[in-house]
Amino acid sequence: MYTPPRSPALNIHLAEEHGRSPFATYFKEVIYGGIDGIITTFAVVAGFSGAALANETTTQLTFITVLLFGLANLCADGVSMGLGNFLSVRSDQDLYQAARDKETHEVRTNPELEYEETIDIMMQQGFTQAQARQLADIYRTNESYWVDFMMTHELQMPDPRGDNPYLTGLATFLAFLGFGAIPLLPFILAGDASTEAVFQYSILGTFTALVTLALLKWQIVGTGLGKSLLEVVLVGGAAAVIAFFVGSLFTI
Repeated sequence: MYTPPRSPALNIHLAEEHGRSPFATYFKEVIYGGIDGIITTFAVVAGFSGAALANETTTQLTFITVLLFGLANLCADGVSMGLGNFLSVRSDQDLYQAARDKETHEVRTNPELEYEETIDIMMQQGFTQAQARQLADIYRTNESYWVDFMMTHELQMPDPRGDNPYLTGLATFLAFLGFGAIPLLPFILAGDASTEAVFQYSILGTFTALVTLALLKWQIVGTGLGKSLLEVVLVGGAAAVIAFFVGSLFTI
């Protein structure tokens, strides 16, 4: 593919304004895996702790149970989410490619109808008929770009071919594992502490993890700090409260 020469100023502009770090590229997976890891692991902690607080004689049993179920949940769900995200991206790419192959076939076998559809789409976007025809005449000289246009504006399908399913799945898995382990740390380092004290440390760790995710969202995405904190902490906190309430309904 021919790449036109660029001025130094344009290269600097593209690098500064449109460059993305690998972390930013997979930040959606970090948020997705991180928040799910925190909530699902804390649900185990909150459920068992909520039940154990009704019976103070079960402290040691609670620690062992939380660790067994928490670590099993962390590993199993982390792998499941990573593989699920991998398959999701692959399926999305396969679906897009099948639709693109069909659209390419239509452009090649029935170009006049596709030409009229292109004009109609452009007129719906506010171009005059003359402008739409002029643009459609240009598009039909470049088949690949024409098909891109039809995929975006006729079928309204974003192009997922640039997504890496392996790195997407890995980012989800690592985020789930890293953030999901935080609510379990107090039970690993508990020593002779009471169930109530360890659970309070777990709450603090969970809150800290949620705030960290919110701060990352604020820095990477650029949304307001207050909005980021409210969205992430409120959603995670609501799930944690529900989990604890359900656990408190039972006794061990």
